[in-house]
Amino acid sequence: MPNPIWNETLEIGIPSIDRQHQQLVEQMTLLVDAMRENRANEEIANIIQFLDRYISQHFSFEEHCMATYCCPIACQNQDAHRQFVQTFQQIKTQFDREGSSLSLVLQVNQSLLDWFINHIRKIDTQLARSMTCPVNYSQLPTKTNAPQ
Repeated sequence: MPNPIWNETLEIGIPSIDRQHQQLVEQMTLLVDAMRENRANEEIANIIQFLDRYISQHFSFEEHCMATYCCPIACQNQDAHRQFVQTFQQIKTQFDREGSSLSLVLQVNQSLLDWFINHIRKIDTQLARSMTCPVNYSQLPTKTNAPQ
């Protein structure tokens, strides 16, 4: 089954968040490919470790932006992020216990990658629409505290 590849249809119109989304999609795709191809556990563990850090940074940044711009679905977004992190942690734990398997590849593909693509299209696009409301720019995240 082909993995989604980043393209302009996934852009929400906020360059810093689009770059973060692209990095996450690419890393999740790498994870699926590495597991499917039975690559070394160390390589897979490195991808998981990167995702663990980057997911946390990205979600914090995005949630701050949604709160700053009074995005009407900010709470729904936070709940979705919590659910995603919980699923990611379960997958990480399963990999640590059992290593890679076909069922884990399917889980990563469906519960992480497909979920994330869907989340971008349905939830994250709402942030760009909210950016037309008045904002206190001093509260916006700066480039130094945004994940790259």
